[in-house]
Amino acid sequence: MNRVLKINVVIILLMTANFCFGSITLQVGDIAPEFTVTDPSGKSISLSSLKGKVVLIDFWASWCMPCRMANPELVEVYKKFQPQGFEIFSISLDSKKEPWVNAIKNDDLHWPNHGSDLKGWENKIAHLYGVDAIPSTFLVDEKGTIIGKDIDEYDLEKKLNWLFFEQVNYYPHAAASKIYFTSEIKFSILDAGGVPVLKGKGIEVDITGLPPGDYAIDFDKKKEHFKKIKTSQSLATFYPERVDDKVHISREAEYEIYSQRGKIVKKGKEIEINVSELPTGVYFLSIEGTIHKIYKK
Repeated sequence: MNRVLKINVVIILLMTANFCFGSITLQVGDIAPEFTVTDPSGKSISLSSLKGKVVLIDFWASWCMPCRMANPELVEVYKKFQPQGFEIFSISLDSKKEPWVNAIKNDDLHWPNHGSDLKGWENKIAHLYGVDAIPSTFLVDEKGTIIGKDIDEYDLEKKLNWLFFEQVNYYPHAAASKIYFTSEIKFSILDAGGVPVLKGKGIEVDITGLPPGDYAIDFDKKKEHFKKIKTSQSLATFYPERVDDKVHISREAEYEIYSQRGKIVKKGKEIEINVSELPTGVYFLSIEGTIHKIYKK
């Protein structure tokens, strides 16, 4: 009887261990679990702080030779795509701080997000993501959805190139009169009930005839949502069009700023917009659904 009892206890413990450490593997299409970790300076950093960015969550360690060998190519990918909105969040499975910090320095891993609980294979985030071998990576889009797993540097660069330079996007997400695409594309606009109300092919769409409300726009094998808003009776003005650090609006107004690839880089409701952190280049400023072009010096 005691032997049977011991066997049953072992089985229960094994089942519990599998449950605790995530027997369900994260898949492409899943939402990346949120986590907070400590960086080398002792500061807490969270995945959610990078919302709106495309993020590569990279599980590695200073003692992992395949990880170290892949780092130079990862550095080059980061240099190329970081200005477009790409970030890397490195989670180390080191158990000692000094080798971890030295590896970051020696491999020139100059992105700011490095974290570890210094518990080696007992790393809580590794368990949360079902990591049982390193290097292991998860590519997460701006909405927090996993769009790639364990892709090598070549495929990563190819994927990022499509996301930032080839993929068709639209703007603004809240529009008063027109919607613009980053490339000419076939489209169909559907009302809240899924009924097509407008379709065609072009680089811009006149939506002045649509009643205010929520709509879906079907294009490039994907479906996105936008809101048709009323045109204000007194349109807000702004200055300057060539800006160093701040855009001034004639009154407090809701705004969105988009990159040339149609990616939203800033939004809010203000009378003064600080754009000093934006890289030099052309942007599209939407004030209450109306698009304007600005140049950040």
